[in-house]
Amino acid sequence: MKKKIYLKVTRSFPRIDLFLREKLGSTPRSRIEKMIEQGRVLLNQRAVGRKNQKLVAGDRIEVEWESPPETPPPSLVLNRLFEDEWLLAIDKPSGIAVHPGPGPRKETILDIFRHQYPQIEKMEEKERPGLVHRLDKDTSGILLLAKDENTMLKMQKRFKQRKVEKTYLALVSGRMRYRNGTIDAPIARSLRNRTKFEVPRDDPGGHARDARTDFSVVYEFPEFSLVRLHPHTGRTHQLRVHLAYFGNPVLGDRLYGKESGKKFFRLALHACSLSFAHPGSGNWISVRCPMPEPLRRFMAEQFYRSRLDRS
Repeated sequence: MKKKIYLKVTRSFPRIDLFLREKLGSTPRSRIEKMIEQGRVLLNQRAVGRKNQKLVAGDRIEVEWESPPETPPPSLVLNRLFEDEWLLAIDKPSGIAVHPGPGPRKETILDIFRHQYPQIEKMEEKERPGLVHRLDKDTSGILLLAKDENTMLKMQKRFKQRKVEKTYLALVSGRMRYRNGTIDAPIARSLRNRTKFEVPRDDPGGHARDARTDFSVVYEFPEFSLVRLHPHTGRTHQLRVHLAYFGNPVLGDRLYGKESGKKFFRLALHACSLSFAHPGSGNWISVRCPMPEPLRRFMAEQFYRSRLDRS
């Protein structure tokens, strides 16, 4: 439904987009910017050309408002691992993105979080309220969400300062060269494929960022290994890039792997443990999440098959 909204400016404002954010309540910044770009915001009967247009007392603004379509209830429910009045830790399934990105719009964890916890719409952060970190779309496991602005900012700071201990489990191709060790290799966005990251051979522009991952082999199967991973940094695709660089890409990794023949049924990477100081009480919290049943069943089948082959 379309309608006209008329607003009168009673005092000076440095930017029209800030004025509209104040007057239009919970409207996301991105939506306000899009309305300005589309010429749907008029200032004194003339289309606004830029979002940083200054306003003075007496200015009159007309907004062509179009109500967003009603969103259907989410198809999934959040699988809670830990919850209190400040935080929610969930078991994120593989195959669903944490927040909207480029490309066709699909349901995300943030959509479900907004629906089940509408109070997060009161946060100043309108585009990604409550998100303190992220997991890749095809990675499963522990995702931490904040229920209020203060908790979100505190936890974001803890992640940035590397005060959160993260543990992952992965099924990787082949056998690792060492039973345990550290992959200490900087990561940069690939110049050949902008959707990928890599360990560059050289970095004349200084774009690579330090990245460090501890690993230990839990069990070796004939053709793959179960590996425990502790990232000390939080670079995009860090574990997948480091393991591929080491010669042992994650099973099911269509971006960094080199699988031939039948593709593995999912990305075999799972966030199994998260430990941190609680932002409210200061107590040390450890959240754990077992590997998904399909991965456990696959390992059990491969284990018994290898036993039979040896008998």
